[in-house]
Amino acid sequence: MALDPKKIKDGRQRWLKMKAAIEAHPDFPALAEKFDREYEVAVALNKARTKAKLSQKELAERLHTTQSVISRMESGRANVSLAKLQSYAEACGGRLEIKIAF
Repeated sequence: MALDPKKIKDGRQRWLKMKAAIEAHPDFPALAEKFDREYEVAVALNKARTKAKLSQKELAERLHTTQSVISRMESGRANVSLAKLQSYAEACGGRLEIKIAF
């Protein structure tokens, strides 16, 4: 089954319109920044675990939780407390550092 170039072009045009509408929303910049910060935390968690050469399951065992909880933390789908971040860092052999920037 071949892809229809007209359907692809139409779909792209609809996507571009939707993207422009979302970006024009007055709350978009603040929401995008919030997402970026949450994503940075998720990436940092994944990097720490990877650097420690631990699987999600191994880390979960160290934290007395499940692999799915670790997955949610690393995907940014979990609201993680400072205490949990500290435990995560320690279980990976690191320490948690917090910085307030202006």
